[in-house]
Amino acid sequence: MPIRINLLAESQAAEEERRKDPVKRGIFVAAFFVSLVVVWVVLLQVRIMAARGRLTDLETKWKSMEASYRMAVDTQKRSMDVETKLTALVSMTTNRFLWGNVLNALQQTITGVEDVQVVRFKGDQVYLQVDGTPNRTNGTLIVQGKAPTAVERISVAIDALDTSAQPGKRVNPFKDRVAQVPYFAESLEKTNGVRLTQRSAPQSGGVAGQQFVMFSLLCNFPEKTR
Repeated sequence: MPIRINLLAESQAAEEERRKDPVKRGIFVAAFFVSLVVVWVVLLQVRIMAARGRLTDLETKWKSMEASYRMAVDTQKRSMDVETKLTALVSMTTNRFLWGNVLNALQQTITGVEDVQVVRFKGDQVYLQVDGTPNRTNGTLIVQGKAPTAVERISVAIDALDTSAQPGKRVNPFKDRVAQVPYFAESLEKTNGVRLTQRSAPQSGGVAGQQFVMFSLLCNFPEKTR
């Protein structure tokens, strides 16, 4: 029986070994990267679980503090409301309009001009309300709103008779006298503070048929926001 000897066996084995080695290396490299991905996923899951645990702890702490926080915010709001109202009351008390000063000034006017009889005095004090805005919470801060205000409008109407020898001659002096009384000069509007709103023609009907002129003055005080 013939014996066959492959003289190229060694070369063929070396070639086969070289051919198989890249595959093994590729497998090893792939397995290494897969292992890294698995480790990264595991670490990521661990971090997610730890973050969820911290979130749960924070939510628990917040719920335990929420009631106290809301109570503190409500208390602060009530305190701000009370302070605003107290400030408004103090301002009204110290700056309120006093009609006694008007009557005193009017008395000085009457005694300063002869032959003029004041027959009617009317004072109007009107308030126009302006709504305010409530306090509001901006995140963790309380933004103070605007308190309601009122626009104060005050006027004084004076009806008088000029009974001088020349009826009507005392109208302007009386008007100027009103504007010159210190209280009126300081308190009335600087422009048209005293206006002549009505003036009649000379007419009879006074004492012993004496002639007179009826006239009306309007005194306007500056508007004030209270």
